[in-house]
Amino acid sequence: MKKLALSVILSSAVATSAFAIPGIDLKLGVGYTSLDPSGYVSYGGDSADLDKDLNWGKSNYVNGYVELGLPVIPNIRVEYLPTIFDGTGTVTKNITFGGVNINVNDRVYSKFNVKQYDLILYYNLPIPVIKPKLGLAAKYLDGYIYLKSLTTNNEETVDLNIPVPLVFAGFNIGLPVVPIEIDLEGKGIAYQGSYIIDAKATGKLVFGKIPLLGKAYIGGGYRYQRYRLKDIDIDGKKLNTDIKFAGPFAELGVQF
Repeated sequence: MKKLALSVILSSAVATSAFAIPGIDLKLGVGYTSLDPSGYVSYGGDSADLDKDLNWGKSNYVNGYVELGLPVIPNIRVEYLPTIFDGTGTVTKNITFGGVNINVNDRVYSKFNVKQYDLILYYNLPIPVIKPKLGLAAKYLDGYIYLKSLTTNNEETVDLNIPVPLVFAGFNIGLPVVPIEIDLEGKGIAYQGSYIIDAKATGKLVFGKIPLLGKAYIGGGYRYQRYRLKDIDIDGKKLNTDIKFAGPFAELGVQF
């Protein structure tokens, strides 16, 4: 949250100059996202199913972004999305998670608490109607996975501090006559059996010519993320995941 607050402060500081300099746009947005997790995670042992073993439920989050549109150089966007899930479940098989051995039918509490910070640099390509976007991004995963056996009280924490380079692509489609836009955006990378996908589709109702703002929109859509990590070495043990987050969101944004 400190990083997000810093981004908002910096964007506010440049807002006045953005009004005065032609060709510079400042965009701010805040969203409310509901994500439902599925898949598995393993750390130095057997995989635990997020639904059957760990009983993670869906969670709701406030997320946001700041974007600066500049002439010549790429547009710059900073995004923040928390992904936090926890649950208490009964494991369906013997599991080793780090230094914790869990027997079938043991009760476990676990938590996934990872903040996602994205930096995106992209260009709007000069193609009308569909308005393609293309660039590069970096995602920083900052948090941990925690698991505790409620039977033995043994516990394990996996710290996650993972920077990931990504390719970014998207389209902004404006419908004729009606003030509606459709945004399709995706970030992703694949490397040696691991891959990350972060995609979303947004429909926007756009309000133009607002005093002091220029444009504003309300919208909503669907977000899908997948984290397939293979043999990631953390403290001498291998982390393997195939975690999917998916669900709807609502969004409000302004453009100066």
